[in-house]
Amino acid sequence: MKLNNKGQTLIIFVILIPLLITLMAFVVDISYMYKESNKLENTTKTIIKNVYNERLDGDIEKKVKDLYKENKIDNKNVKVSTKNEYLIVKNEYEVDSIFGKLIGIKKYKVKVNLKGYEKNNKIVFTKE
Repeated sequence: MKLNNKGQTLIIFVILIPLLITLMAFVVDISYMYKESNKLENTTKTIIKNVYNERLDGDIEKKVKDLYKENKIDNKNVKVSTKNEYLIVKNEYEVDSIFGKLIGIKKYKVKVNLKGYEKNNKIVFTKE
């Protein structure tokens, strides 16, 4: 007597579908967070370059906040400090999760903490 494997295959398929959907949702959320983090870091680097190129005096923090606003990035938690020839910019904000809401994660926090300084007529960045 030969057994039919169609029923077993169907059960395995039904079990694997939620796992695959969960894995895909996880990949989408991680990719989204990477994109947001990369966007924040690159924008911050551009802002630091802009401050050095324009040789800004006065209220640098206001200029940095304005540049974040122009780039549609939350600027409520921006902290700017200058030490010697260094310009240190810190920013953090929250973004809504896409699929994380299904498991109770409503928001993700995105942070940047960069120090920029001029060396040999180039702007050098280090993570603070």
